[in-house]
Amino acid sequence: MPADRVSTARPVDRELRRLLRQGTFAQVLDHCLNVRGLSLKRLQDDLEARGAHMSRAALSYWRNGQCRPERDESLRAVRALEELFGLPESALVSLLGPPRPRGRGAEPGSVDRKRMWPGHDPLVASLAVSADEGLRHLSVHEDVRVGADRRLAEVSTRMVVEAARDHVDRCLVYQWVEESELPELAASRFCRPGRTRRDETAGATVCELVLDQRLMAGERTVVEFTWKFAGGPELTHYHRRFTRPVRELVLQVEFTGPAPANCVPYRQRTPADPARRGHPLWIGLTGAAHLVVEDVRPGIAGLSWEWD
Repeated sequence: MPADRVSTARPVDRELRRLLRQGTFAQVLDHCLNVRGLSLKRLQDDLEARGAHMSRAALSYWRNGQCRPERDESLRAVRALEELFGLPESALVSLLGPPRPRGRGAEPGSVDRKRMWPGHDPLVASLAVSADEGLRHLSVHEDVRVGADRRLAEVSTRMVVEAARDHVDRCLVYQWVEESELPELAASRFCRPGRTRRDETAGATVCELVLDQRLMAGERTVVEFTWKFAGGPELTHYHRRFTRPVRELVLQVEFTGPAPANCVPYRQRTPADPARRGHPLWIGLTGAAHLVVEDVRPGIAGLSWEWD
């Protein structure tokens, strides 16, 4: 057998046999690559020699569990992987499960990210990351500070997140402003800023936050970050957008100057849908209004107020 080819011997190590019985496609692929000391470039070359053409980016996504093979060409590559690694026929294919539904019905109860953040889609695409970042948001606590000039000054966010798949090491956060300068990420805890993309015309910002630790499926962590704002019009509302259900939202708006005349919670399905308003909230002596919602459905939850 040539030295530059991958061995096709039957699986013999105990961990591989266990993963083939109980593991995921991504875990088996990662294990085989690690045991054999193969780079993605080497793997790509071996697949090419067998007529399976896959990019290194796609192979990396498969290995990390960010996406899985579903197209006909991808499934041909999976069968080539079985041959390369000396695995029984259909050993990897059987780990893929049924194809995931696509389109509007892809995830019941969710809202398409493009509908919720229409101006951000080109920025996300430029980062060349999976649209599904692999994180569930369990709770979101957001502290919004409005200056004495009635303008947005600062937003601090604390999120508890859970990995929906293995090898999750980052998340994307979004900001949108209207008729004001784009915000700056001023601080972060339990993570560090990665790449940032901006579109001043659309008022859109996307920032990649790299987690302190790589999460396996079911593991949880906390992410904290603060945005600083400069300039902008008089603020009369603030909201949080959710594409998936969240167990708890705590939205706190602090007015550092005189408090507005009233403050009302509202909900929307998407930015294009009409708002449904609730009962007025009390603004305490500290000049803060609080919105606490459990089992938040996908959509928009926010507060609006009148100054005079």
